[in-house]
Amino acid sequence: METNPAGAEMGKFGRCFMDDFMRFIIKRLGITAVLLVIISMIIFWICQLMPGDAVDMMLGGIALQSLGETTVEDLRKELGLNLPVYQQYFKWASGVIHGDLGTSYIMKAPIAPLVISRLKTSLLLAVPASLMMIVCGLALGIISAVKEKTWIDNSISFVSLSMLSVPAFLTGSLFIYIFSVKLNWIPPAFNAINMEGIGFFQMMGSYFGILIFPSLTLGFESIAYVNRQTRASMIEELKTNYVRTAVLKGVPPRSVVMRHALRNGLLPAITVIAFNVGQIIAGTVIIEAVFSYPGIGALMVDAIKFRDVPLILATMLIISASYVFANLFADILYTQLNPRIKYA
Repeated sequence: METNPAGAEMGKFGRCFMDDFMRFIIKRLGITAVLLVIISMIIFWICQLMPGDAVDMMLGGIALQSLGETTVEDLRKELGLNLPVYQQYFKWASGVIHGDLGTSYIMKAPIAPLVISRLKTSLLLAVPASLMMIVCGLALGIISAVKEKTWIDNSISFVSLSMLSVPAFLTGSLFIYIFSVKLNWIPPAFNAINMEGIGFFQMMGSYFGILIFPSLTLGFESIAYVNRQTRASMIEELKTNYVRTAVLKGVPPRSVVMRHALRNGLLPAITVIAFNVGQIIAGTVIIEAVFSYPGIGALMVDAIKFRDVPLILATMLIISASYVFANLFADILYTQLNPRIKYA
């Protein structure tokens, strides 16, 4: 039986591609794991530098003489605070590997369910904000590049610079003042919504009403960053020889932009998008404070306020991991968009 040399060659190429790609994924996952370990060590070390410890906060100002030194030492021993710092870290890290984030000193409850619950509520803000950042940022950047030096480009650039100039807490405060205080369209805070005894669609409408403005506030600055980077990279790509050749060959302008220039123009924007995805999750700390929203950012602030070290470690590790995994995804996407990038 005759074999098809071309088919055999393509099959060999496909297998080599998949092998290289899997090696790249495994290598990047290994680097990500090492990076997370280093970040956890830094966070743990910073927590050890904080004045006082959880026992001091749990006593709440009670005089040590009234409790007795033995009682205080027993409490520190129970929490594992009498161990050397490196043993405390390895004990905590071993628990994290097995899915146990520890127990909150102040709330007296397992941390993992608490963090997961708060993370879900934060993602209700972060996911829409990230989608707005990607869609609006890329669209505005492409339009600005195509309409370079026109009134459209100047208008978009002015709005983007304005979005970068206004801090998030001020934007959120303006939204609350205009749409809550003046227009009474939305509740002034998330905890002002009474969810008891209402139907599903009414509940979703209430959530949408209160979440749209925190999400907009969270995404405004990131939209501007993505827009500026996309505009700069697209202008550069539209002036390259291969784009000019496509125009001279009669390729429709839309195809030139979307099929040729955008593929390479996206590469710098992906880095900005990956960084801003992590920044959006970290930025929930400010937004949740402005809108009284019970997310992971508010939980982290409470943990720092009460020196709840296991809870501080858990929340900060999750926020740090969002940056790391966003950049991991960006590295993988790089290799798919640009074949010239090697799996290194």
